[in-house]
Amino acid sequence: MQVREVNGTQLAVVTPASGGFARHSHDEYVISVNVRGRERVRLDRASFEVDLDEVTAYNPGQVQSCTTRTPGGSAFTCVSWYVRPEVVGGLVGGPPPDFSRPVVRAPELRRELLRAARHLGEAGDDTRHLHKARGDTRLVGKSGDGAPHLREARGDTLHLHEPGDDIRRLGEAGGDARRVGEVREAALALVEERLTLLLLRLLDLAAPARRPSEPGPAPGDARIAAVLDRLRADLSRAPSLADLADEAGMSREHLVRSFTRATGCPPYAWHLQARLAEGRRRLRGGQAVAEVAHGLGFADQAHFHRHFTAAYAITPGRYRAVNI
Repeated sequence: MQVREVNGTQLAVVTPASGGFARHSHDEYVISVNVRGRERVRLDRASFEVDLDEVTAYNPGQVQSCTTRTPGGSAFTCVSWYVRPEVVGGLVGGPPPDFSRPVVRAPELRRELLRAARHLGEAGDDTRHLHKARGDTRLVGKSGDGAPHLREARGDTLHLHEPGDDIRRLGEAGGDARRVGEVREAALALVEERLTLLLLRLLDLAAPARRPSEPGPAPGDARIAAVLDRLRADLSRAPSLADLADEAGMSREHLVRSFTRATGCPPYAWHLQARLAEGRRRLRGGQAVAEVAHGLGFADQAHFHRHFTAAYAITPGRYRAVNI
């Protein structure tokens, strides 16, 4: 996973080792396009296919997972943009809305997101960058740290390599630090503008009513709401299904059915993704991986590492390193 910061958001190129993602959620909106491959997505209680000309838009807290298909056994790869609710709220001038359509067919928006990712790479000042290429989309190799080099044909493409051509060439030609900084600043400004326009257009397509988010069960599901409150209140250990059922006054079977109907997954799976999301917050705050794993009730650091990597396609240590 390769991550770039832009105006309080994160843009990432993601290649999950398993080819898909286990159940997980994010604190942010997640806007994604596939560079290579197709997905079968499970989002809360819905399931759907995602093709190469489509854009997905998931709301904060939605529980998501997917399996993927790629031709010839090549690696599935996507570009994902993580946008905090306050950024969206500031853009619309009010409470952040829900995306009511999780997937839209929007080839032009897809191209814009890939273009923004490429320009962001060109503006970077470290080793991994995104560039345009021609030819088939394929895995063409790996860099020294194991990161994929990708090339997408027929339109905009991503090619990860070292280092960024524009700024590198300027440096090799004797450009001073001030000029390099100006070029980088201009490129970043272009990325921010592209992403802002893309988000506004996506809101028009996928959230036309601009309604505030209303996560969680329906108002009448008081017992399930109480179970959710109980699960949110204690992320330090895995829950006991028997205890949850007793507190809710339901059989375990009834609880699992009702909870799954309300949230899209059973209590343990919901709690696991909540613990992983909390783990992300703690890692961003600078806590050590071992400390986070222990504080969230994982059996050991390896157990936390396995679940975190399956959910987010990045190791806890790497995620911590790029966020502090």
